[in-house]
Amino acid sequence: MRALAFILGRYLLGLSRRTHVAVVSAISLVALGLGAMALVLTLSLLEGFQATIRRELREAGPHAVLLPKSGDKLPPGPWLERLASVHPELVFRRLERGSGWVVAYGEAIPVLLEVVPGLAAVEVDRVLAARGALGVGAEVALLSPAPVLSPLGPVPRRLSARVARVVPAPARAEKGTVRVPEPLGRELLPQGGREEVQVFCSPGVDPRVATARLGPLPEGVALRSFSELHRPLLAALALERLLIGLGVSLILLVAALNLLCNLTMLAAEKRADTAILQAMGWPAGQVATLFRALGLAMGGLAGLGGTLLGWALATVLDRTRAIPLPKGVFAASHVPFHPTLPSLFLVLGVTVLAAYAAALLPARAAAQRGLLEGLRGE
Repeated sequence: MRALAFILGRYLLGLSRRTHVAVVSAISLVALGLGAMALVLTLSLLEGFQATIRRELREAGPHAVLLPKSGDKLPPGPWLERLASVHPELVFRRLERGSGWVVAYGEAIPVLLEVVPGLAAVEVDRVLAARGALGVGAEVALLSPAPVLSPLGPVPRRLSARVARVVPAPARAEKGTVRVPEPLGRELLPQGGREEVQVFCSPGVDPRVATARLGPLPEGVALRSFSELHRPLLAALALERLLIGLGVSLILLVAALNLLCNLTMLAAEKRADTAILQAMGWPAGQVATLFRALGLAMGGLAGLGGTLLGWALATVLDRTRAIPLPKGVFAASHVPFHPTLPSLFLVLGVTVLAAYAAALLPARAAAQRGLLEGLRGE
């Protein structure tokens, strides 16, 4: 092993003594390094945008929902209080939901009505505010399908209210939502609506992890965790990350092929050295190990340099906000880069693995070359 390490070091240090070998080796190392750097920048860019999207999902609505498995009513009893005591990192908000309309500027807009205990004033989300041109202080009429008798027969129940606040809308919401205090909700929905419990995570708590292990739940209560609420979008983000990462990894594939050519040329040039090593008692397997180790060393050097350079460049671009984005179009004001430790190790591992795979064929060829063939070639 010591002799193997010594010869490997001599080979690496001696690459610069021959001009054509040095040029090809330098091209191979630079190509592998650039491939690793490009992959780090790509993964950092994807993680930056996806972290922004996940933050928007976290701020836009509940992180989980507890629903009745059948019917519209949740089971009675103090089960929700016990659940809150088991999970102090979560906040539980019980409400009822129904359908209705908001009449604003002569237009009736279908909405979801939320009756929230403890709410002090009427709130509308941004989807409804945009559709109805509503703002704080706007006077609106709330209608519910619960009929009241009039001289003309049954008509929808109608109440007037003033908008006190505009709140963020749930992700991918197409229908506006009006949140009303409990007394006003009882007038709009005298029979009550569909009960549910919205779950919110405290700051610093990952909603994907916290809501997935929520329990124990009583019989008749179904859980829709954060991952289930946003399953299509989260799956699309994961698929995007995988496909773009594989696409950029093709740069590493091309660089690995270049390294294969370099090691093949080096193995042919060192045929006399390998023949002498075999004459000194080295088995063919150890000769192959020498060239595989050479490929690993070159891949490790290039991968480490490219990974560190990509991490440094991504960090500088993110902190200096060097690439701005148009205002009002994206959630972020600049292109975000977020290099993570797992992604850095992944890139380094893929680079080393590609270099090792490129060294297999030259190592096999060097090991299969006979002693006389190596000396005759010299």
